[in-house]
This record gives sequence, structure tokens and C-alpha cells, in this order.
Amino acid sequence: MSGMHEPRQRRSREKVARILEVTASLLETTSYDDLGTKMIAAEAGVSVGVLYRYFADKEAIVASLMRRWLQLDVQIAERVTAEPLPERSQDLLAKLITAYADRFREEPGYRRIWYHGPRIASLRADTQKTDREIADLVHRALVRGYAMPNTDTSRRRGRLAVEVASTLLDLAFRDDPLGDTVVLADAALMMDRYLFAPATGAD
Repeated sequence: MSGMHEPRQRRSREKVARILEVTASLLETTSYDDLGTKMIAAEAGVSVGVLYRYFADKEAIVASLMRRWLQLDVQIAERVTAEPLPERSQDLLAKLITAYADRFREEPGYRRIWYHGPRIASLRADTQKTDREIADLVHRALVRGYAMPNTDTSRRRGRLAVEVASTLLDLAFRDDPLGDTVVLADAALMMDRYLFAPATGAD
């Protein structure tokens, strides 16, 4: 991980976890620009020197936090698609949208970083990989439970649908910390209609 020393000992891993947890909590009330490593270290109960042993700067701390969130995003898709599938594909997609919406509502620091955090170039590849993994999980569930054709076209549409869903989540929570329920419902509807639409000539 760029900018971070990955600890091997349990005690060190616990310190890193505490630093990340504290950073997320501080971001609920402190802007990224105002956040500092001294503030994080004090709140985490470690010295600044210890913090710098694991992280190069505050961007490295936030980047590590966001990578963990990306891993959790994949785990959400794994969990939802592994559960008994609802009768309608739209209901499955609605469950997924709700699960990701709950991240905005409940995860400390998540919404603030989403809208006001730094744009970290090194995370681009991680984000793209996460989107592909989520799209693949959703695709397999739709093939398994709803007779979606297992084709290159359906896989391509699945990847695009994940991108669209991310944009709609962005829209739903931009001005409302609880999320615009109409936008969230429409997100599942739009994904379902698109994913199961007949192939076009271009496909």
C-alpha cells in the first residue's frame, strides 16, 4: 500500500485499526482540510512518531481507510447475493441499493469523505477492481436466480449498471444525509429495466 507500512504484529495492527477508526470518527465533525495527524494521534492515544511509523501523512491514512471501505463494499455484495434470492430481480437490486445506502447513513466519516474527501489517484485502480467484483457477483446472482443470459452483453451491462447505481447513490445523498428514497427506489428500477432489456443491434 502506497504511503503505509503494513504491520505484522497483532499489537501494531490494533494501533493501525484504532488510527483508522479514530480518523473516520473525526471526519464526522472535522473537514478533511482541518484534519491533522497531530489531532488523529492524540485522539487515538498514540504519539505522532508512532503514527508516522505506519502512515506517511493524513492522505495515506484516509487512503487506507477508503481501501477498507472498498473491501466492505465487495463483502456487502457477497452477503446479499448469497442470501435466499427474492422472487423478483428488482427486489434483489433494491436490497443491494439499500445495503449501500446504509453505508452513507451509518458508517462514520463515509459520507463526508465521499463528497468532501481528497481525490486520491492511487485509489482509482482499487475502485475499478471493486466495481468489477461487485458487477460479477450481481451478474452471477441474476443468471442463477432470474434466467439472465450469461453473455458478454449481460456482463457489460452489469458493469455499466454498477457505475450508474454509484452515480444515483451520489445523487440521493448529496443533499440528504438520510438519502432521497425516491431516487434510491428508482435506482433499483432503472438497473432492473436496463439489465433485462432486449439486446440492441449494437450489442
